[in-house]
Amino acid sequence: MSQTWTVNMAKQRRAKKAKSDKVGYILITVVVIILIAIAIFVAMNRGIEKDKETMCRLDGNFDRQVIILDMTDNYNAIQIQQIKHIIDNIVDNLALDEQIQLYFIDNTLPSELTAELALCNPGDGEGKSEIYSNPKLFKQRWEKRFHQPLVAKMKDLTGDYTSTTSPILETIQAVNNIAFPYVREGDHRYKITLISDMIQNSEALSFFKTRASSLLHFVDSPAYIRTRTDLEGVDVDIVIVRRDQFEALQSRDYIDFWVEVLGSMNANVENIKLTDG
Repeated sequence: MSQTWTVNMAKQRRAKKAKSDKVGYILITVVVIILIAIAIFVAMNRGIEKDKETMCRLDGNFDRQVIILDMTDNYNAIQIQQIKHIIDNIVDNLALDEQIQLYFIDNTLPSELTAELALCNPGDGEGKSEIYSNPKLFKQRWEKRFHQPLVAKMKDLTGDYTSTTSPILETIQAVNNIAFPYVREGDHRYKITLISDMIQNSEALSFFKTRASSLLHFVDSPAYIRTRTDLEGVDVDIVIVRRDQFEALQSRDYIDFWVEVLGSMNANVENIKLTDG
């Protein structure tokens, strides 16, 4: 009897211990799950670190939208209005965190070119936690750092501009090296919208001195090598602004040249449009 009782007691202790261990494992698992959930919540609501001035992610993980605006000649009222609509449409359709950069083609040497504007879309704070962010500040930041400066730059279109050169190729080369990373990430978009009369006029190539029939020979010249840039992974839209008295330099032959030369630089020319006015 005594021996049987001892055996039963031992079995009961082992059973209690096994039950206690099982409860302990369950509690530990629950605690780990809760801690992971808290960590995920904190990470999602605290957000990604961003530059205070540009509002761009510090990890560089964002799409890039570039506008190159030709300021080497004047625009008429209809053209100014249409250019504003084009730029407004680009801005209105920026994705969250997408960067927009604005560059001018003017008397500035391409080697000294800098962005007139380089900012990222911060969004409006929708879905952000009040604990880690103040959603009301997002729209204020948009207005102060994004919308207002862009509107100010757009007013410059009404100014009086004249230039003896129009280095479109050289500007594209400079912008590509400034605005985009050397290695393009496949899951990001890189876009250039080029708003110009597309009348190239520089030491490397001048439409005023080159017949349309000779343009395609440019890609075999040393000047092409100097102005070429690798636009692999970059989409390009061209908005051609009509110029009075220079329609012959904006004919189909000259447009075909731009498609050919940008294609030789590995760019994807998506759209070519002609403005009104």
